[in-house]
Amino acid sequence: MSGALLLVTVWAFWDDEFARRGFKTYQEEYHKTQYQRARVEWKETNDKIAAKEIEIQTQLAGEAQRLESSEAYQALSEAALEAQIHLDEEKEQKKFAGSRVDEAYYYFKKAMHEGRNYDVEKAKLEELEEKVREYDPLIAEKQEILDKAEAALMEFKAKSVNLEKELRSLVSSRAIIEQKMDYYRPFNLMWRPAEILQTVIPGFSINNFSEIVYRVDRCMTCHVSYKDPYYEEFKEPLKTHPNLEILIKKHPPERTGCTWCHLGQGTATAPVEDAHGSHHEMDQTREVNEPILLGDQMQSNCRNCHDGVMQLEGAPMLNKGKKIFQKLGCHGCHLAEGFEKEPKVGPSLRRIKWKVGAAWIYDWVKNPKNYLPETRMPDFELNDKDALAITAYLVESSDKDFKYNNDLPPGDAANGKKLFESVGCQACHQFKGEGEKHAPDLTNVGTKVRPRWLVNWISSPHSYNPGSEMPDLRLSESEGADIAAYLLDGKDRIRDRELEKRARNPELVAYGEKLVRGRGCFACHDVNGMDSEGRIAPELSSFGRKMVAELEFGDTHIPHTWDNWVRTKLKEPTSFRTERVLDKMPNFHLSDDEINALVVLLRGFNGSKVPDKYQDIMTAREQALETGRRLIDRYNCKGCHHVEGEGGYIQKYLKGTVQYPPPLEHGDYHVGERIKPSWIFSFLKNPTPVRTWVDVKMPTFSFSDKEIQELTAYFEALSPEKIKYEEGLNIAKPVEKVQTGVKVVNYMDCGKCHDDGAKGISFKIASSRLKQEWIPKWMKETQSLIPWTKMPNHWDEEEGKLVVKTKFRELKTIGSVDQQVNAITDFIVGYNNPDYDNSLVLGEVEEVDEDEEEDDDFFEGGGSDGASEDDDEDDEEEEDE
Repeated sequence: MSGALLLVTVWAFWDDEFARRGFKTYQEEYHKTQYQRARVEWKETNDKIAAKEIEIQTQLAGEAQRLESSEAYQALSEAALEAQIHLDEEKEQKKFAGSRVDEAYYYFKKAMHEGRNYDVEKAKLEELEEKVREYDPLIAEKQEILDKAEAALMEFKAKSVNLEKELRSLVSSRAIIEQKMDYYRPFNLMWRPAEILQTVIPGFSINNFSEIVYRVDRCMTCHVSYKDPYYEEFKEPLKTHPNLEILIKKHPPERTGCTWCHLGQGTATAPVEDAHGSHHEMDQTREVNEPILLGDQMQSNCRNCHDGVMQLEGAPMLNKGKKIFQKLGCHGCHLAEGFEKEPKVGPSLRRIKWKVGAAWIYDWVKNPKNYLPETRMPDFELNDKDALAITAYLVESSDKDFKYNNDLPPGDAANGKKLFESVGCQACHQFKGEGEKHAPDLTNVGTKVRPRWLVNWISSPHSYNPGSEMPDLRLSESEGADIAAYLLDGKDRIRDRELEKRARNPELVAYGEKLVRGRGCFACHDVNGMDSEGRIAPELSSFGRKMVAELEFGDTHIPHTWDNWVRTKLKEPTSFRTERVLDKMPNFHLSDDEINALVVLLRGFNGSKVPDKYQDIMTAREQALETGRRLIDRYNCKGCHHVEGEGGYIQKYLKGTVQYPPPLEHGDYHVGERIKPSWIFSFLKNPTPVRTWVDVKMPTFSFSDKEIQELTAYFEALSPEKIKYEEGLNIAKPVEKVQTGVKVVNYMDCGKCHDDGAKGISFKIASSRLKQEWIPKWMKETQSLIPWTKMPNHWDEEEGKLVVKTKFRELKTIGSVDQQVNAITDFIVGYNNPDYDNSLVLGEVEEVDEDEEEDDDFFEGGGSDGASEDDDEDDEEEEDE
């Protein structure tokens, strides 16, 4: 019995001290490693300073011997000591006198309180106070004697003092290392004892009784070296936390803890399975013992504090999941926090029969990828009857009163090809392998759409669908017909007379309406009669915390985990279908990488409410940037323009840099720094020709006023300079300054390009749109701001300074380069002021050799917005119905 008791006692001690305290092993390994690092550092430091230390110590010893044998030094020391003694004596006498003052003050106050005559006491007090004051000049005199004696002494032993300072400075780094070694190994035979390390996070949340809940995280007890880069190659738990700069520096665990991001059971230190929550897949306590997130899923909880950011630094898989979720229109069927206001992703079906025929609709809804392999339209796996019924309803529910703008004019495919490749279509569309993929591939569009619709759509897209994101390129009907002829490519539209006849069956139409409503087609498309329908699928705002017991696995035999259920559902949405559970979710044919990204996002839909003080609340500037970036992506501005280091994709399809659209943000060039906000607003509202020599058009988008304001704010927020209030039009400038500007402009022959705007932006437009502060920057740094601009640098650079070119030597009569630039600025800013005469003509400018003459100058390089006049329209009607 006693043996069993002893055995149990030993086991209990072992279990408590070792089995349940595995962190001791990790911390001991950490302490040993840190001690060894310190020893190596100590040896390196000691080897580095040893010779110098011995040299200084030798010099100190010699200096000490010299001072000890020096009679002058001894005399100075004795003089300083004697001066100190005399000073101390005077100070002591002053203290005694002060004590007598205190005594006299007591008797003075005592007589006053007793109501007696206190003249005698008062006189004595004043007499003693005067004696105390008499010591002040004596003390000052003694102090001066002492200061002189010490100064002489210090001057004599200055070398010794300097050597001592140098020695302390030399060995201080080694002393710090020695302290570090003592910390990790305080005794020769013992390492630093292991201890529980923890972070307490107050105000984490509030429970059902309105009490503040504290979160305690002890993860760093085992992961003790998480923020030391030295441990990057170590195994867990000593391995360095990845991405220290973003994930640790910006989210210090001392303030935020660990389990907010990683989950797990923060208070547990052993066993590891409990601390990591892996025992709790089937029995979870929310925010206490949830299974730890692994791999890319660790990015999911970034949404808790950064929900409003689409492109979050350090979370690439989460960012990708958000983009896929948005692109596929998942928010149309599922309510999800952060995606409530996203627009529908599919085209309007209100007038579908005017666009395509019944046969194409039938083939499309049966298998969308047959026509467009990269379409985001999912596969509903419809049988023939259901596909025909949906076709019948969509055709029957289409608007009956839509009319094409004009009859079908003849088209010139050759000119259409030229227009398609020049006006900007390839920034969004691909055709026969050439072009971007923001919008549908048009390679087979000839088999899909009615020719009259295509002409109408190209020339006036908003007449068919006012809310379409397809912008209006302001093309004439004739130009639209030319592009249509090129895109149709001689292909015949799919027709099936028998199918069209069957689709008119009223019963089939009624059945189709039921299918369209039940399958939620209205979630992505505008469908007549279904404007008030709600979402048909479960809300996802807290899906990431759904317990396994709440998931339906049907008849499958996969491991019952949240992760397995989600991956299976995304890969094969009907996997869990049974006779009682009818899954409506279609198949998007997602790749494994896309599924991984969506799993990360879905895990992030956890319904957590992080207190405001822990959230990353965006500033007004950050909010403007985020909103603007979403609009830039939605309307594919990067298809033509450079924005934040990306975009300008159309450039590779254009002929020559002169046709490049202008950047919106490129290096040190920022459109918000350059253009007045009011001009940006009016231009986005109603684009007008600016660069008439360029074929690529700035189209008319269906921007709302709010969207234009948000884009304008975005451009301003991108600018590095502090935003300044916009100056009004027709700014008054001194006449003599404007006249000087006229001279400079004429000397440089700027009007050759900018007078009429044929080769460069006209002075009239530049005056109304450019910010005054930006013009000098452009004039001095033209080629560096926009490398592809045709406008040359008008001043040469020599030894880092701008100098006047030989061909413009007349400019030297104006003044310095800065004065010339300021003169041009005054000229441009005041150009539209009716009070100024800008027509000054100088004498003939001296001819220059052709070799010296620059190519055609442009005030700014880049894109175009040349609007075309409508051509005469030819009348030719296609009998398509």
